[in-house]
Amino acid sequence: MIREKLNKILKDNEIDAIISEAPQTRLWYAGVQTSDGFLVIEKEKAYLFVDGRYIEYVTKNSKNVEVVLLKGTSFKDFLAKKKYATVGVEKDYLILETFENLKSMLPKSKFVLVNGQEFRILKDEEEYSNVQEACNISLQSFEQIKTVLTEGITELEVSNKLGYLMRLFGAEKESFETIVAFGTNAAEPHHHPTDRKLADGDIVKIDFGAQYQGWASDITRTFFFGKPKNPKLVEILDIVKEAQKLGREAVKPGIATIEIDKICRDYIESKGYGQYFTHSTGHGVGIDVHELPGVGRNRGDAILEEGMIITVEPGIYIENEGGARIEDTILVTKDGSKVLSRPEDYEK
Repeated sequence: MIREKLNKILKDNEIDAIISEAPQTRLWYAGVQTSDGFLVIEKEKAYLFVDGRYIEYVTKNSKNVEVVLLKGTSFKDFLAKKKYATVGVEKDYLILETFENLKSMLPKSKFVLVNGQEFRILKDEEEYSNVQEACNISLQSFEQIKTVLTEGITELEVSNKLGYLMRLFGAEKESFETIVAFGTNAAEPHHHPTDRKLADGDIVKIDFGAQYQGWASDITRTFFFGKPKNPKLVEILDIVKEAQKLGREAVKPGIATIEIDKICRDYIESKGYGQYFTHSTGHGVGIDVHELPGVGRNRGDAILEEGMIITVEPGIYIENEGGARIEDTILVTKDGSKVLSRPEDYEK
């Protein structure tokens, strides 16, 4: 599948080679995680240049590439011999300094911008299995963290403990900075954890994800600690739960991502809280925790296909009162979808 995708991009854009410095593309194509390196992908062959820090690791663990030691002018000499007429570079990952260096090494080449996330927008079985395991680790950690919630524990303590648990259960690291918000802090969609202490009756919003084998999960759960004291927050949580259920149940091949957004947004608007749903309904998930396709009114017009993975995450946020968001990571299957973040309860 990897070669089919890339050869189509090479052919459609009349590109001789794609040159990437993105760690995401190295992981996706060559199966290795390094902080530096150059990947050169031609129609029939690919080369991975890494320096002495990674040469042994990459030689033993890479796939689909010929490994070359990046030393002195080795990369410049390689490009000089190739004399590519047209080169593809990734507009979503390319660093300006790298681009200037490439242009100086290939002064006669034409450069074409391509989107690195489009390479991997459709996940194969191995790839979505990694996302599934990232979800499993995240959920196992979340269930454990709920058992340690007590009055007086801080948002920062919960965030740190949850990160530790994800590593304990097999994650390489968190796929993003965990969001933990108590009470009125839950009104901030992307709240940074503070020393705010948990109190009885607080609404609790936790947005979390694990990284496994380089692949990410993204999940949000909102619930009450103890007996709720604010009836409006009970109401909005119920609305968000239903909107999210409607959205995730609509996920299937052939539906536009903008329609998923509309389903969630229309329900929330019908309940009088439309102005408090302030972000898009979701996004793609893979090696990046936020990638293609977008799921929102202003996030493109993608049509869902088998192998895509998206989130559905509507929310309502009311300043000085609190907020709620429910988010699941969902795989588009041949005939419908599989909710990777609800493996026991939801599969259709």
